[in-house]
Amino acid sequence: MTDYKSLNQLGINNPDQIDRYSLQTVNNVDILRVVYRRKQGSLLPDSKKFRFARTEKLRGIENGPRGTWVEHEISPFVRDVMVELDKIVKSKHSQEHKIEVIKEELVRLEEENTHRVAYIRNLIEQL
Repeated sequence: MTDYKSLNQLGINNPDQIDRYSLQTVNNVDILRVVYRRKQGSLLPDSKKFRFARTEKLRGIENGPRGTWVEHEISPFVRDVMVELDKIVKSKHSQEHKIEVIKEELVRLEEENTHRVAYIRNLIEQL
């Protein structure tokens, strides 16, 4: 899967099984949790956690009272991973939404057809 190079570097080889993800920061460490939708009876884990140290950037203000300080930022690799995960998750959820809309339209069509058939049968009985 060349589309998901960063995920492949994490050892995620089946991105189609990803359902959602979350990212939280604890003590300057980003914790990425990837949740999978597995087939029933699968022995693979339902989720995986990955930990990434935040990168340190030295910031400063000229003529400022504090001078310089260290700021911790999300690593560029984690940003790349999140872009890939967003692409996967958004496409899945929009597809699921489309499926729900199609199912609702099918139910409406079935109801309309049922009413129409009943109306035509009623017309036949009146003849």
